[in-house]
Amino acid sequence: MNLYPAGQVIAAVLIFDSLMRFLLVLIRFLSRPRSKTVTAEVVDGEGCVIFIAAHNESGTIGETVRSFNERLAEWPSSEIWVVADRCQDGTADEAKREAANVAVRVDGRVGKGAVIDWWLRAYQSEWVKKDAILILDADSRLEAGSLKCIREEFKAGAKVIQSFVAPVAGSESGRLAGWSEVIMQRVDDEARSRCGWPVPLRGTGMAFRGDILAELAPRLHTLAEDLELDVLLCSAGVPVTLVSGSVVLDPKPIKADGAARQRARWLHGQIQVLLAYWREMLAGLFKGGPGAWFLIILLFLRPKILFIGIRVILIFIFPKIALTGLTMDLSYYLAGAFFVEKPASYLLDLISAPRYLLCGCGVLG
Repeated sequence: MNLYPAGQVIAAVLIFDSLMRFLLVLIRFLSRPRSKTVTAEVVDGEGCVIFIAAHNESGTIGETVRSFNERLAEWPSSEIWVVADRCQDGTADEAKREAANVAVRVDGRVGKGAVIDWWLRAYQSEWVKKDAILILDADSRLEAGSLKCIREEFKAGAKVIQSFVAPVAGSESGRLAGWSEVIMQRVDDEARSRCGWPVPLRGTGMAFRGDILAELAPRLHTLAEDLELDVLLCSAGVPVTLVSGSVVLDPKPIKADGAARQRARWLHGQIQVLLAYWREMLAGLFKGGPGAWFLIILLFLRPKILFIGIRVILIFIFPKIALTGLTMDLSYYLAGAFFVEKPASYLLDLISAPRYLLCGCGVLG
């Protein structure tokens, strides 16, 4: 039996993510931002809830709450809520000293999704009249004007919002991982947004209408709650709107082992979501059209470095197909230089990327 044709089909499938990202690059270059369709203006309600799930964040949470307090004037009547989740340090007291509302959770399921669900149930009266719930990490920072941008989008009719997440890296490997996140937002997400397609959630800087989050939260049970929410929202036909004017600063792990643990946790969560939500994924792909295809398929064809490595190996078996995929990969990353603030630094770090890839750092998302 000649297996060569079957092998070619498999090889072609393995460059599918390259093709999809190459198409997003073309859309990004050739399209223009969509003009906003403003619905009937919603009267301001009672502000938003800035929600932080914190586990043993003493020494960090106080400064974070203090920085968020400086932004509250952008959205009057907004409040900060910190859930001290199974903490064994002074997280709760530190947050209280900075005038945050604090809920103490002493047991229950592990994970941010479980914490969100617990708080929504236990403190319904605190969020039910609010315009939105903004989820941030214990070490996140909001740039000035971010809350105002989110507020305006919800007034215009948005249901779920994702802010731009700006990585803050203190190491070379962290910078490489950060560049990958920036490119995925400046190229992939901006292209999706220009087509009116949903963008993926990123774990921090995501804001929801309270009723929508409360409906979905009881189902959250994996280590990748943002990925769970992506699938559930897509299958329900609820779009996620990109708000680039809202910028969340997101510190990256300084040490390589911290980045590796973060990567392993995400991969574990990815497998959990695949096993638990395959029906919802199929429903989203069937009902959601191109926007769902470019969202769900690319979310699960990760990490990108794995598929790039496969394409390198395929050079020795199916050179034409593999080189086609690698050429599209290279075009994607080179195109990123047009959309970053420091293109020279980006290109220099990109040149050094193979050294880190050989060390198994997996920096390219």
